[in-house]
Amino acid sequence: MVFFMTLADMARCLNQDYKTNRRTDKKYPAAFFITDQNAVPEPEKVISRLPDYCAVIFRDYDHPLREKAGRKLSEACRKKGLPFLVARDIPLAEELLADGIHLPQSLMHQAPQIRAKYPHWLITAACHDMASVLDANDLPLDAGLIAPVFPTLSHPGTRNLGLPMVRKMTSSTSIPLYALGGVTCKNAGDLVGSGVAGIAAIRGFKD
Repeated sequence: MVFFMTLADMARCLNQDYKTNRRTDKKYPAAFFITDQNAVPEPEKVISRLPDYCAVIFRDYDHPLREKAGRKLSEACRKKGLPFLVARDIPLAEELLADGIHLPQSLMHQAPQIRAKYPHWLITAACHDMASVLDANDLPLDAGLIAPVFPTLSHPGTRNLGLPMVRKMTSSTSIPLYALGGVTCKNAGDLVGSGVAGIAAIRGFKD
């Protein structure tokens, strides 16, 4: 009998290892599915298959009908009991009754004000280098998404962090970090022992 592990399965294993090693019982999502209409034209189909230990980040900054698309995905997440975050746009997150906000690296400094207004929101931020990880550690963030860990189709030609840097990042902060960028079922196993709390991906959850 052959057991096939999905990317979500692998993310859950990494998440369990993280909680064991950090000796914490705090519940963190094991995986974040990030929407991108160009890469994944039917995100609702991906959401319908996601396990309950996943969360969704609605990105699609340039979507011509962003509010309408976000509302549809928000409802899909609510039906499945999945945390729904909006990227960058706080007013839209408020409008859609989102569970949180995902901040680009350049906006992570807004976390204290957001936390003060929305204490129960899940707040994540993008981190692309060690300096941003150290900055994130001093902010009221729930998690950081470090990227790109591996070569990625979303940003071809961008220098990836690599596993040695990922390990340095995770050992330098107390907040959970998630591996983003080029993570697939073929290379997710390389993240074992790296200290990440899980996986974030766009295309990786399609299959």
